[in-house]
Amino acid sequence: MGSSEFVSSLVAGAQQGYSLYGVLPSITIAQAILESGWGTSYCANYDKNLFGIKMSGAKPHGMSIVQGSYATDDGGYYRRYLSWSDSMTDHGFFLANNSRYANIIGNTDYVSVANNLQSDGYATDQGYANALISTIEANNLTKYDIGSYTGRTIDSFGLMSNELAVPETQYGIIPNSTWTSLDVLWGRRYRIIVSSLDGEKALDVSQLRITFNCVKSMQLEPQFSSIVIYNLSPKSENILIEEGFRVTVEAGYEGSQYGLIFDGDVVQAIRGKEDGTTYTLTLVAADADRWMSYSTLNFSMVRGQNSRNVIEGCASKASIPSELGSISDSLSTSKLTRGKVIFGLTRDYIRQIAQSENATAYIDGGKVNIVKADDIPEGEIIDLSAASGLVDIPNQSDYGITIRCLLNPRIKCNMLVHVDNTLVRAQQFEQGQQVYALDPDGIYRVIQITTIGDTRGNDWYTEVETVTQAGKLPAMVANGTQSAW
Repeated sequence: MGSSEFVSSLVAGAQQGYSLYGVLPSITIAQAILESGWGTSYCANYDKNLFGIKMSGAKPHGMSIVQGSYATDDGGYYRRYLSWSDSMTDHGFFLANNSRYANIIGNTDYVSVANNLQSDGYATDQGYANALISTIEANNLTKYDIGSYTGRTIDSFGLMSNELAVPETQYGIIPNSTWTSLDVLWGRRYRIIVSSLDGEKALDVSQLRITFNCVKSMQLEPQFSSIVIYNLSPKSENILIEEGFRVTVEAGYEGSQYGLIFDGDVVQAIRGKEDGTTYTLTLVAADADRWMSYSTLNFSMVRGQNSRNVIEGCASKASIPSELGSISDSLSTSKLTRGKVIFGLTRDYIRQIAQSENATAYIDGGKVNIVKADDIPEGEIIDLSAASGLVDIPNQSDYGITIRCLLNPRIKCNMLVHVDNTLVRAQQFEQGQQVYALDPDGIYRVIQITTIGDTRGNDWYTEVETVTQAGKLPAMVANGTQSAW
C-alpha cells in the first residue's frame, strides 16, 4: 500500500474521531503514520492497532475491542480492532478521556496541538512535536481538518449523538443523603440502556417501569434474557425496534452491591399490551449471540502449540473475536507434533477443546471461559446470610443447593459462595436415588444465576443454583465420568 492510499484509508476514522472527541484529524493521521511506520508495524498489520493502545483501560461503548496477539513489556496485551478506522476512533476516545490532554481537545491549531502533546507527556522523544508538524506539512494533512467538534449532545428523546455517557442513577433513595455512601440493602439503584449497532446512539429508559429476567449458566449456549419496557412513547418505541441492537442492564443497591447484570445483543423486539392503558415492548436479548451463531475460524497453527495457544487463537482470530475470561491453569501442556488448520464454527472448536480437557466451556459477558471442576475459582467467597441479603430458605438439590437472595450483581458463574448448612432444608429422597451430602464447609460453586427485577414492583432477587465442592461429585466431574453442568 502506497503512502497516499494509507492516508486515504485513515481519513474517515480521523474525521469521526474529531467530531466525537475533538482531536484534530491532521494530528491523528500524523500520529498513525509515525507510530505504525506507515501501517507496517506488527500491531497495525495483525491487530489493526495503529497507536499501540494497551488492552487495559476504558473503551468506547459498542466498539468491538478484544485482546490482541502481541504482548506488552509489562505482561499485558495490546488491543485488537476490526479496522484501522476503529483504531483511529479509539485513539480520540483515549485522549478525550484523559484529563492530561484536555488542552488539545477542540484545538484547531495543529502546531499548538503537537507541542501540547509533547509537553503533556504523550511521548518521551523530545523531537516528537517537530516530527508531527513535519509529517503534517510534508503530506498536506491539514486539508483533512474539516468538520466541527460540538461536544456531547442529547436530543429531546434521550438519544446521544456520540459516545455514551449517562450520569449515575439514584432511584429509590434521596440524592446526597447520608445513606448514599453506605452499603445498605435498600435504596435500589439501576440503569437500563439500549444502544445502536455502532454505539453512537443510546436511549436510557431507566425512568420508566422495567422488568427483567436474566439467566446465566455454565453452558456454551446463548444466555437469553427478557427485558420488558412499559409505556414508551410511540417514537421512542419505533427507534428501539428499528435501531436497538444492544441492551445493558445494571442493577443492585447503593454502595458496592451494584454492577452489571446483563450486556447482550437484542435478537427480537415484541410489542404488547397488558390492558387498555399499559403498553409494553419486550426485548429478547442474548449474551454473545453473534459469536455463538456466526463466528467462524480459518487459520493455521504451527507445530509446538498447546491447548492454551489454540484457545487464544480461536478467540483473537475468529471472524467475530472475543475476549478470554477464566481459563483453567491445568490444561494439557502436550504440543502439536505438526501444523494444524483450524476451520469451522468457533463455538464447536471451543467445545471440543473443553471436552478433550474434561472441562466445561461457557460464555459470560462476551468472554469465553474454560474451567475444570477441581479448579479453585479466583476472587472472594461471598458469605450469604440474612445480614447480606439471603431470603427464603436454601433448599438442597441433587448436587448442591438452590439459594434466593436480594439482587446481588457480585455473584457470578463459577464463583464460590458460603451458606450455613443449618439453614438448608434437606431434600426428600426417593427409593433408589443417589444421596449426596451437603458440603461440610458450606462452600458451593455457582453454576446458574437467574436475576429477576421490577423497577416499580417487589421483585428484586437473585436466584442461584450451586454444586457442592466436596465429596464424590467433583471427583467424578474432574475425571470426566460425569458432568454436573
